[in-house]
Amino acid sequence: MAIRRIATEEAFALDTQLAALKRARLDHPDDSDAAFWSMVLDGGYEDIVGGLLDLGEERVRVMDAYGIDMHVLLLTSPGVQLLDADAAASLATLANDRLAEAIARYPMRFAGLASFAPQDPMRAAKEMERAAGALKLNGFVVNSHTNGEYLDEPRYWPILEAAAALGKPLYIHPRTLPPGATAPYLSRRLTGGIWGYAAETGLHAMRLIMAGVFDRLPDLRIILGHMGEGLPYWLYRIDYMFELQQRQVRSPLEHRPSDYFKRNFAITTSGMNDADVLDFCLKKVGADNIMWAVDYPYQDSAGAVAFLEDAAIDSAAKAKIWGGNAERIFGIAPRPPERKNS
Repeated sequence: MAIRRIATEEAFALDTQLAALKRARLDHPDDSDAAFWSMVLDGGYEDIVGGLLDLGEERVRVMDAYGIDMHVLLLTSPGVQLLDADAAASLATLANDRLAEAIARYPMRFAGLASFAPQDPMRAAKEMERAAGALKLNGFVVNSHTNGEYLDEPRYWPILEAAAALGKPLYIHPRTLPPGATAPYLSRRLTGGIWGYAAETGLHAMRLIMAGVFDRLPDLRIILGHMGEGLPYWLYRIDYMFELQQRQVRSPLEHRPSDYFKRNFAITTSGMNDADVLDFCLKKVGADNIMWAVDYPYQDSAGAVAFLEDAAIDSAAKAKIWGGNAERIFGIAPRPPERKNS
C-alpha cells in the first residue's frame, strides 16, 4: 500500500471570521494581527484568501495535484481570539460545525482541529467536549496567547484538563506577540513568521513546561508547528540553565524540561522545508514525534512535498512523518485496504 500523505497544519477561514478580523482593527488598533488582516483583506492576497475560504473541490484539486491524501484543517490564526468572549464562543461553534460538515463531505480527505474561545475557559471546555464527542473532531487548536495571557495561568487550566481528559492533542499555533511586547519587532518587520511567531509560541510552550503542567497532566499532548518553533535546537541549553537555576530556586518539576518536550510534545514540519533541520529534529526528538505539514495556503504544496520526498532519511521514519504519526496522534482512521478484483 502506498504511503499515506497527511498534511497536519492546513488553514481554513469563514467569511464571518474574516469580516470580524477586519473590524477588529478598530477595536484593537495596536494589535499586529488586526493590522495584518486589515492589510490582507484590502487586496493583493486574493489567492491566499480564496484558498482559506475553500473547503471543497478546489482544495481537493490542489491536494490531488501534489499527491496529498488528507488535510488536517484548522481555523486560521488568530482564530476567534481577537473577539469578546460571547462573539468568540459563537464563532468557534460555527467554525466547528462548518468544519464537521466539510469532513462529512470529504471523509477520506479532511480531518479537523476544533476551535474554542479561551476568553471563557469553562465554556471553552464545554465546546471542546462537544467537538470531540458529537462532531468527532481530531483535536484542538489555540492561537497562542489570548489578550497577552497564556494557558499555564490558573484560569485557563479547564482547557488543558479538558484536552487531557478527552485524549485529544492541542495544537498551539502562532500569532503575533502581545501589543506590549511587539515594539522591538515592529520596527524591523519581525512580528510574523519571519521571527516573532516562533519567539512567541516557543515562549508559550516553555511556560507550560515550567509551570508543571505535565506533572499534573502527564497524558496531555501539545503540538507545535514549524519544526518545534526553535525549541529542539535549544534543549541542551534549556536543561543546562534549568539546573543552574536550581542553585537559587529549587523547581518542583519532576523532570528536566527536555524530558517533557520529548514526552508530551510533537512537532510538524509546517513552513520548514529544510532537510538539515529535519535531520537535526530526528536526532533530538525522534521519528515518532514529527509530522509532515504544508501550511496551506500560506506555503507552497509543491515545495513541501518535494522536501520530504527528497529527504535522505530511512523509509520507516519517512512513513511515520508522512502520515503514520498523524493517524496515531490525531486518531485518524487508517485508510481502508484497496479491494482486489475477484
